[in-house]
Amino acid sequence: MSSFITLFSKQKNHQFIYLMRHRSFSSFPIKTMQHFTKSQDYEACIEALNSLQTNAQYIKAKTTTSGDDNHNGDQLFQVRKYLNRAGLSLDKLDELSVIHVAGTKGKGTTCAFSEKILREHGYRTGFFSSPHLIEVRERIRINGVPIGKADFVKYFWKIYSALDQQKSDNHDMPLYFRFLTIMAFFVFLEKKVDVAIIEVGIGGEFDCTNVLRKVPVIGITSLGIDHVKLLGPTIEKIAWNKGGIMKEGCRAFTVPQPETAMKTLKERSIEKKCQLEVIENSDIKFTPNTSSCPPHILNLNVSLAVALCRAWLAIKHNNNLTQSMSNEITERALHNCRWPGRFQVKHDRTISYYLDGAHTLESIIICASWFKDITKHSKRKKALMFNVTGDRNAEKLLKQLQSCEFDTILFVTNVATPIKALSNSDNTYFKSIDELLQKCSFHKQLWLKIEGRKEAEICETFPTVEQGITFLSNREEYDLLVTGSVQLIGSLLSIIDPHLNDYSW
Repeated sequence: MSSFITLFSKQKNHQFIYLMRHRSFSSFPIKTMQHFTKSQDYEACIEALNSLQTNAQYIKAKTTTSGDDNHNGDQLFQVRKYLNRAGLSLDKLDELSVIHVAGTKGKGTTCAFSEKILREHGYRTGFFSSPHLIEVRERIRINGVPIGKADFVKYFWKIYSALDQQKSDNHDMPLYFRFLTIMAFFVFLEKKVDVAIIEVGIGGEFDCTNVLRKVPVIGITSLGIDHVKLLGPTIEKIAWNKGGIMKEGCRAFTVPQPETAMKTLKERSIEKKCQLEVIENSDIKFTPNTSSCPPHILNLNVSLAVALCRAWLAIKHNNNLTQSMSNEITERALHNCRWPGRFQVKHDRTISYYLDGAHTLESIIICASWFKDITKHSKRKKALMFNVTGDRNAEKLLKQLQSCEFDTILFVTNVATPIKALSNSDNTYFKSIDELLQKCSFHKQLWLKIEGRKEAEICETFPTVEQGITFLSNREEYDLLVTGSVQLIGSLLSIIDPHLNDYSW
């Protein structure tokens, strides 16, 4: 077999080398190897990427060891090590002009608004976000469009090959999110973006995106309790972590916060030697392109995004007023901005889908209020599709949803279809269907414990999202709220809007 492999250029065909190492030779007929298609190239990337440890696995490993100091500076040391091996120095990384955004709620939306505003003003944008909904390449965008599969393959194997050749042992490779962070930085520099909008993964101080040294503008969205095993159980500890993205001399912005959280952020700004500004309202008129959005929530994110973009433009053009932001262009950008899976409504023949990836207590309260308000005049029956991941308190979330008075409740896994469960898909499931279903059954028991079974209420579990949708479609017309997990939203969208990534957001 080694003589066969030598027919291939190692750098250009590292995906082939990967497959030879990680799968039995007999599973790849000669015909398949001779006709290695672009689709197979991409699938090989995904398989290799999925072999790296995920954030979920990292969190589990970290939180089963020695306590509060687990999520520490070792992460940034690792990122710097792998950046260097990939041929990307910190000095080169300093060339990126970055807007860095942390927070518990609304950081993705704020980033999306910021990217759209600057793109509409004529700047070439890069946007790194997480998690993805349908395909991992969504996480890295150029001018609002996910990088193409060909580009993803090219950059993935270039970086993977460099790291693989220099590893000291079989485990000496970056985690899933670290790898994608390095890849995003590499792509943005190669594509020569004017500005990179970078969404923090978890926390801030020790998040791997915080390897960035020169960041002119940072934003911190609304704070709440989440990822407590990594960030701490109090709002003060969480604020301390989020405030870690502040850099000396940067322009730092946040929205109104709980009193103790705001106190911590102000202390962090003094420590980091930067100016912190609190943004409450914007002079920009915001009219979303759908009536489905709760305006009081989006207005906070809009106000912060506008402040971030104005600050970036002022720094870029040395406060030259002729290069200031146009209100007309900004309003158009905000009106046309799309961020799927967040207060999204999509109508079908028998089901109207109400999608929101809320997964914290504060966001689920808003989600329930939004659903009740937007469906209050509807004659359709009400249904809930729910799943929650990680160590989040499902009981607290479900209590908030019971006020919606659902007729049908579906507890499903985050697996889209039976075929997806068996494939090396962009959304990989590291537990068996049986384990995932056990969690669904646990959620069902929580629901019944909190509310008690109502006579006419239907409460079921399903191994895939598709099976849950089929169950509803064969009954009556429904207003269906889908919430609890961004991954759940992504699986649903892969079924009802499979071409989501064919256009810019």
